[in-house]
Amino acid sequence: MNKWEVTNFCKCICFSANYTILSLNTPDNPSKPCLSCTKQWCLNQNLPICAGASLGDTDPDTATGLEGDVEARCFQRDSPRDQLVVTLFLLTILGLLLGVSIKNRMLKAGLDSSTAWSASRRWWEEWLPRRYSEDHNLRERPTGNGSRGNYTEISNTLPI
Repeated sequence: MNKWEVTNFCKCICFSANYTILSLNTPDNPSKPCLSCTKQWCLNQNLPICAGASLGDTDPDTATGLEGDVEARCFQRDSPRDQLVVTLFLLTILGLLLGVSIKNRMLKAGLDSSTAWSASRRWWEEWLPRRYSEDHNLRERPTGNGSRGNYTEISNTLPI
């Protein structure tokens, strides 16, 4: 069976209450397997739940499809669309779990996600080497006396 090959089933409903689901292994037309799922096909399967069931009016001009005691419905399982929906759901859940775990790691690293984006550090800044600008020196050089290496202490109070 091909990876993208779908499995077709025929649901035979007899007397509007009992039903059986049968696989359409060898349809009459493989390109359109649901055309094989008919009332007559259900009766030809000799199902015990359909014993004594009648087709009803089979004239295609006047029949509505609900005549008689038998109803046939075709459906597919394992179609590519179903597989895509399940895969996207699982990827979404994994992405959400990954996001939560990354958020917890970011909080442990000191990156707060509740602050404004422009006010906080970016996530990549944690791994970049830090540069200290000239504004953040711990000591000030004296100006005008020409002596190198002599520094004066800065006060601990903030300037006004």
